[in-house]
Amino acid sequence: MTDSILFVDDTPEALDILVRLFQREFRVHSARNAEEGLEQCRKHGPFAIVVSDYEMPGARGSEFLARVHEGWPETVTMLLTGFVDVDVAVEALHAGRIFRFLEKPCPREVLAAALNDGMREFHERRDARTRTSELDFSREVLVRFNDELEGRMQEQGRAFARLHRFVAELNSCESVPQIARAVVESVSEVCDGRACEAVLQCNADGTDMTEARIGVMSESDAHLESVRASDGELGALRVAQHDAQARRLMEYQRQIVASIAASAAVAVRNAIRRHERDAAQHATIYALAKLAEQRDNETGRHLERVSEYCRVLAEGLREDGCYCETITDEWIDVLVRSAPLHDIGKVGIPDAILLKPGKLTPDEWEVMKRHSTIGADTLRSVIGSATHQPFLQMSLEIAWCHHEKWDGSGYPRGLSGADIPLAARILAMADVYDALTSERPYKRAWSHDEALRWIAQGSGAHFDPRLVDAFTKRVEHVDAIRERLADAPAHTAMIDAHNAA
Repeated sequence: MTDSILFVDDTPEALDILVRLFQREFRVHSARNAEEGLEQCRKHGPFAIVVSDYEMPGARGSEFLARVHEGWPETVTMLLTGFVDVDVAVEALHAGRIFRFLEKPCPREVLAAALNDGMREFHERRDARTRTSELDFSREVLVRFNDELEGRMQEQGRAFARLHRFVAELNSCESVPQIARAVVESVSEVCDGRACEAVLQCNADGTDMTEARIGVMSESDAHLESVRASDGELGALRVAQHDAQARRLMEYQRQIVASIAASAAVAVRNAIRRHERDAAQHATIYALAKLAEQRDNETGRHLERVSEYCRVLAEGLREDGCYCETITDEWIDVLVRSAPLHDIGKVGIPDAILLKPGKLTPDEWEVMKRHSTIGADTLRSVIGSATHQPFLQMSLEIAWCHHEKWDGSGYPRGLSGADIPLAARILAMADVYDALTSERPYKRAWSHDEALRWIAQGSGAHFDPRLVDAFTKRVEHVDAIRERLADAPAHTAMIDAHNAA
């Protein structure tokens, strides 16, 4: 915008006088009617001031200035006329289209004063418009900044909430593979769905590794975060630097990834130690169970086979849609580790009865049946007032109830149906199958098919019918375990010698 003035008058002489009077002070343009005036505005405007005669051919001056005000609202408009029309003046002034109403002929000093006032008004309007534009711009920038800040805060809030949930998830992870899966799911979520990969140790010496990944990333675009505990490195976490929209990994996301790696390191170290502890515990318990079985020296690899049969049956039930709420991976693991303790109560049975090669008398049989109660009492004393111990609790249920029968004809309590703990029902079938297919001093070993037929006949009487169905569907797997863990020839020879004696 320039400090220029447009004079519009249909009288050439008057127009020339106006131009000459003010051309030294301002940049002056002229027009002889409304249409020329509008053309000048479009071509050279906007003008600081437009002064128009009232009476002109075509549109009157007030109408012309109204159009100028509409097209260029900051331009100061003045109406110059040779007669006074009070109504026109009042209407134009009230409408805000006319800044000054001047009589014609107008003395130079009066017109000059009006032009100076108009120029100040124009500058004020222009400055106000600039301030308004700057204010609008600042407001728009502030709104965008607030929106972005709010978005960032919400995004970071979601990320930190996910980090908090990740820490909670770690508490439920039972193995390093589960930890690896939780890590990549958490990292991918807090990093806008980026590809990521976790490679973690499963044992102390690093010879067993596990990995989990989401998506695919290039080596050149990977951000590497070490999974390191105080005693050494346990793996690595990699996340793509850019997401699907090519947005780069932000600093707060790097910090969260580092926090996830640090938490994962603690969880992995604890999992490795827990695995070592559980392995030592299982080895000790298995040794104790074997020690008890040594008094009944015909059993061979009975404990190993029964544990494997239990795993097949439990997984089979779950695959068939039975007891799915109960049979979790953790439950199966506890079952397999508890199975060897099913006959721990035999330590309390006298040798004369336990090692008797022939058939037991009714009184001797009553003593032999006490081994289930002895085993339960022994394990109950170990549990004592201890906190939740699923392994010991299941071991107790198995030792106490693995001779109960589905129809209630078993011992020691005559339980029936679902009142018999599921772990004990599974163990009962595994134990019976192994007893039937193993050679004893008082019996020959049955074939796999003979044992299968006997078990099928016991469905609904001795055994849970759903267990029999699961067993029948997986007989090949069971038979493979029986052959793989068959007793050594030396053990069979010992039984033969015992029989000959």
